[in-house]
Amino acid sequence: MLTLAYNRPEIAEQERWLQQFVSDNAPVLALNAIAASHGGITYIQLQNLFNRQLAQWWTLPHEILQPANKYEASYWSLVQILNGIDDYQLMGNSFIQHKVATLSCYLLNIGPCPKITTINRP
Repeated sequence: MLTLAYNRPEIAEQERWLQQFVSDNAPVLALNAIAASHGGITYIQLQNLFNRQLAQWWTLPHEILQPANKYEASYWSLVQILNGIDDYQLMGNSFIQHKVATLSCYLLNIGPCPKITTINRP
């Protein structure tokens, strides 16, 4: 069923900031995660990137713990995976490489949406 544009519920300004943050940062993190898994950049550089992104996230006002959509849930899943592993796991564990590649391809809009377990915003 189609919904007329003027009947759509208004998205709160706070939620728009959060969605803009995710849409700006997810592709950058995805590209760098793939680069790190293939040795293009160091794991330290990747860690610095997602630590900067998390620091920016904490400056935004957010009260809702659930991601707004699958794209945002994929972003937080990728952050969680990258935060919980070491460099040798990213470069040597084929399961982790597959998970990172699948999430990254979706975040870059070049792959299907992966199955994501329930995840909360930080």
